[in-house]
Amino acid sequence: MAFVTPNSRKCKVRSGVNSMPIANARPSGFHICRIQNRVYRQCAKDGFNARLRAELAADLTGNVPVPLDKSVPLYSHSLTRQSYFEQGWHAVTHLHVLKAREQRKAQAMAVPNEQ
Repeated sequence: MAFVTPNSRKCKVRSGVNSMPIANARPSGFHICRIQNRVYRQCAKDGFNARLRAELAADLTGNVPVPLDKSVPLYSHSLTRQSYFEQGWHAVTHLHVLKAREQRKAQAMAVPNEQ
């Protein structure tokens, strides 16, 4: 199979080599994209930040948190906004929580204790 450049005058048909994607980054049926609407994107960010705050608050009090995946707080009576809030809430992984804990420790170490 010959490699045909798009500027080739001899062949007007695109080669399969040129038109095929190099690799699929995502499995079929799995689609993640950036939320285009800024209001809904902010709802998702609010959900993400609320989950981090809930995880860190549970860590500070020493309580074992109720499975936070199951108990999503009410953000809005709008179903669409609540849905995006839940997407942000469920997007938090264990690594996000660990990173937030480390950032909190670093901030505590940077601020000297006032006596």
